Amino acid sequence: MAVITVSRQLGSIGDLVARRASEVLSYDFVDKNLITEVAREANVPESEVEKFDEQAHSAVKRFIHSLIVPSRSVPTPPAMLWGLEFPYEVSATLLAGDATANEERHLLDQRDYLRFLQATVHRLRKRDSVIIVGRGGQAILRDDPDTLHVRTVAPLEDRIRVVVERQNLRTQREARELIQKSDRRRAAYLRDNYQIDWDDPALYHVVVNTGRTCLESAALIIQYSVDALGRA
Repeated sequence: MAVITVSRQLGSIGDLVARRASEVLSYDFVDKNLITEVAREANVPESEVEKFDEQAHSAVKRFIHSLIVPSRSVPTPPAMLWGLEFPYEVSATLLAGDATANEERHLLDQRDYLRFLQATVHRLRKRDSVIIVGRGGQAILRDDPDTLHVRTVAPLEDRIRVVVERQNLRTQREARELIQKSDRRRAAYLRDNYQIDWDDPALYHVVVNTGRTCLESAALIIQYSVDALGRA
C-alpha cells in the first residue's frame, strides 16, 4: 500500500499503534504535530528557515518542508503552485499556541487550512510508504485504491484508563469529559468538512479494538492487512 491512514478514538492508543506499525513496515510516520511543526517553520524569517535547514530532519520532515519553504534554487514556495498564498493564509491557525483551541478553530472557517492540509496529504500519497495519523486522511484519500484506512477503537473504560495515565489526570471524570469532548470535536470536523460519519465502519478497511488487542498485535494486524491487500 502506498499510504496508510489511521483514525483513532482518544484513549485507543491509535498513535502508538501507528508508530509501531511504521516501524514494522519501515514506513514514514506523519501526524498533525509534524505538519504543524513544518508549517510553523515556514512562517519564520528566512534567516530562521536557514537554521532549520541546518538541523537534522527526518526524510519525511524534509519532504514536507520542501513543499512549503522556498529554496535558493526555487524562490517560489511550491505551495504557491497549489493555489495557496502560503504561509499567510494559514499562519493564524497554525501558529496558535493552544492545540485544543487550534482544532476548534478548524470547525469554523478554515477553508485555507484545509486546502493546505489536503494538498500536503496528496503529495505524501505520491511519496509512498507513509502512515498518516488523523487530519481526515480517510476522507481525503477515501477513493485512492492504494490507501489502507485503519481505525482504532476501545471500550470506554479502557479509554478512560489510558487518558488518565497518559495525561496525568486526577480523576476518571476528567478523562471521561475529555473523551466526550474529543469525540464530538473529531466527529464534527469530519462531518462539517467532508460530510462523512467518523464512526462509519464502511470508511475503513480494518477496525482494531485495542481493548482486546495488545500494541504489538495491533501493529501486526496492520502489517498483515497491507500484505494481503498488496497480493489481492
